[in-house]
Amino acid sequence: MFKNLNLQEILSLAYVILVVIGVISESIFYGVLGVHYLEYTSILDALISPFSLITSDLRVFLIVILMMLLYYLYMTKFLPWVFKKTNKTKSLESIKNKKTLYLALLLALIIIFPSMRIGMSVSYKERLKEKTFKNDHSLVFKSGEVLNVKKIGQNTSYIFYVQENDTEVTVTPILDNIKQIKRIPKKD
Repeated sequence: MFKNLNLQEILSLAYVILVVIGVISESIFYGVLGVHYLEYTSILDALISPFSLITSDLRVFLIVILMMLLYYLYMTKFLPWVFKKTNKTKSLESIKNKKTLYLALLLALIIIFPSMRIGMSVSYKERLKEKTFKNDHSLVFKSGEVLNVKKIGQNTSYIFYVQENDTEVTVTPILDNIKQIKRIPKKD
């Protein structure tokens, strides 16, 4: 199916896959928090959301790299060893096929991002119920008002945040509304 694709077709397919992964994972995350994300997003936001997720925190980046590495080793070392021991030569041949490996790694990526966002959204939902968010950003509006909030997320047009002692996520347009977004330094 994919063996006769040229570079342009592979890049186009990768683009579509990134958009789908981004839309699904972000829609799940914000949906659990009560926000209909598709009303506040663009294709560019969906495209860069997987990259934004793994580069936002070094721990997330390391977990994704470790999971992909372990899955690669599982597919290239462990499964062939199991099939060789059980004399399943037909299965061994299909598992050694590079196309099978690439599709398996793609499936792993498609599963990893929405799974991480589900875990994050459940954690955020619990913290919303318990009102345990600590303010980490100051929003300076063009009117001069300053609001200390817990920033949940941001895309090119909107910022998603929770005010202290609130249980609902607020969505505010950035353009023509917010002058500055400042990180509040952590207190040791």
